[in-house]
Amino acid sequence: MNKNSNLGIQLPEQSEINEYIKEYLRHSNFVNTLECFEAEIKSKQVSTKMLNKFNQVKKNDEDLPRIYLLLKNDTLKTKREINLEKEQKQFNKKYQQILQAGRQIFSVSINLLQLLHSLKQTATNENLSETLENYKIQLGKYHKVIINEGKPEGNELITESVMHDHKTKLFKHYHDKNVDGMIEVLLSLRVNALQIAPELRKNLVYELIRNDVFNIEATDKFDFVVHLLDINNQSLRHAITSLISVISSTLRGVEYLTYNGNMIIIEKIIKILKDQENGSVTQRFCLAILQKSSIKDTVIPTYVQFEMIQWIISLIQKSVNTKIHVFCLDFASATLANVVHTPYTLQYLEKNPRFAFQIMEQLLKFIREQIQVSVLMHILICLSYMSKDNFSHQMEECRFVDRISEFVEYYSVINTGENEAAEIDKKTVLDLCAHMFHPKDTSLDNSEQLELNELKTEDRIREYENEQGELIFECFQDEVS
Repeated sequence: MNKNSNLGIQLPEQSEINEYIKEYLRHSNFVNTLECFEAEIKSKQVSTKMLNKFNQVKKNDEDLPRIYLLLKNDTLKTKREINLEKEQKQFNKKYQQILQAGRQIFSVSINLLQLLHSLKQTATNENLSETLENYKIQLGKYHKVIINEGKPEGNELITESVMHDHKTKLFKHYHDKNVDGMIEVLLSLRVNALQIAPELRKNLVYELIRNDVFNIEATDKFDFVVHLLDINNQSLRHAITSLISVISSTLRGVEYLTYNGNMIIIEKIIKILKDQENGSVTQRFCLAILQKSSIKDTVIPTYVQFEMIQWIISLIQKSVNTKIHVFCLDFASATLANVVHTPYTLQYLEKNPRFAFQIMEQLLKFIREQIQVSVLMHILICLSYMSKDNFSHQMEECRFVDRISEFVEYYSVINTGENEAAEIDKKTVLDLCAHMFHPKDTSLDNSEQLELNELKTEDRIREYENEQGELIFECFQDEVS
């Protein structure tokens, strides 16, 4: 579009108008008129007259042909275009829900096939009919999500009777030492959690707590859930950790899992985490639980005492040369940021200056490695928490300020090409550095001490919520028991 300064309005190109007219003539089958029009356009004399006419247009809109007025400023978004954009976002959200449901159908179907194969020779098994019915219910729920174009089956939570029935069956299978039965019930509860509308997920977590699904509050003990976690069965661990992850998605859920300040579940989860192969599905659920729980200060001493700081740093170090699942790195580094943020950890590091130096040195090395952007940002946040006077000796020994400056200089010249997402990530990282590490204005301060801006810490990092504050329940494509 050319902007005509004499008019003060945006006018379409003359050639563009011509194309619109020709398109209309073709559509209306005005063949003779079209031929005449095209011939006149090609005529130098006529083209010159048209151009002169165009340049003599007056400021007043009334002097413009209506077609110019109709097409002026056509680059502005219309109400219809805005609505279309909103619809597109809704379609994208539906697509993600359908994709998630499809993945679960695949997972449940594989489990069903495996079960049928194992029971092929024992068709008289008393529990076979009930087990198959459970699979049928699970598949049916996901099928409804798909045929309803991503909309959940309904806006109702699990009914009281269904919740009670699940809990009764779970404890019956527990007392009967029926591991397969316990797995079925735990997975069924999680299936219900996954298919519920996002805006109702918090209420679902509250219902699980209210019904005391693990019998923690009723007995004032953790025997049931601890015993399940201790059973050396990979499918059961997958089922129990995935449900614990759902419950830990709210602060109230974390308080339920650490009832009366008892950290036994957290301790068990850390132990299982370290025993898992890096990147495994169960390890991902363990990291999800620990990241969600890290928003509560009272769990942090357990993380520190069980050497989670060292373990996470080691995991990031391994990822430099070995492929580690992106979820593990993202949630592990977010957990580290939350742990380092707390007064308990900062005091612990003050009392252990050599350990503090080792952490600071390793984190400063990480920011120059080829690591994913989310991990890089979490590491920078960790460093911002340690950029305090209490660690001035370590900062000097590590050349903290110089190395941060060198990183900003290095990162600011990274070529992202035409990759828009990479350019956005780059800007986000540099903005984060500018906010956290830019020296404060000390012009009115007589002290020569250089202070660094602190990241505002009203909210801890919550990797399990979307932009609307709705809970995200993890679901992985390779989640097949």
